[in-house]
Amino acid sequence: MMVFERMEVWTRDEYRGAQEPVAFEWRGQHYEVEEVLDRWYEGGLDARRMPLRYFKVRVSSGEVFIVRFHEMFQAWSLLVPREMMEEDLFHVEHKPFS
Repeated sequence: MMVFERMEVWTRDEYRGAQEPVAFEWRGQHYEVEEVLDRWYEGGLDARRMPLRYFKVRVSSGEVFIVRFHEMFQAWSLLVPREMMEEDLFHVEHKPFS
């Protein structure tokens, strides 16, 4: 299962808007993009599919993330890493009875 979460992204905008990410904030933490490792496109040629741009990035901490830009909605999201999804599934906040 793939889960994407919305996030705020700062981009390098030279010849077109939202060209590629240079930094982003996700779940309250700021990440600086050190390198774009890969990029690919989905949709665009097929009128029935929404144009999406994907970037595989390495951040300053060494972590690698996949981020996506939805052209139609001008929205960025991050593919939640599997290990974080599992943490979220098993993390249950217990509140005392009152």
